[in-house]
Amino acid sequence: MRRAIAREEQERKNQDRFASTVIIAAAIIAAVRLARDDISSPSPRIHATVADSVNLARMILTRVTGR
Repeated sequence: MRRAIAREEQERKNQDRFASTVIIAAAIIAAVRLARDDISSPSPRIHATVADSVNLARMILTRVTGR
C-alpha cells in the first residue's frame, strides 16, 4: 500500500512539473504564431491558435518524454 501511495505521489509531482512545461511551451508557440496579429480583443481565431499551441506543446512533451 505504501509503495502504491509513493508511486502516485511521484506521478503527481511529475504531472505538476510537466504541466508548467506545457504552459510555458504553449505560450511561446502562441506568441510566435500571433506575433503579427491584432490581439486586442478575443476572437475565435485567437482561441483556435491558443488551443492548437497547447496541443502542439503536449505532443512535443509526449514525444520528448517517451510516454
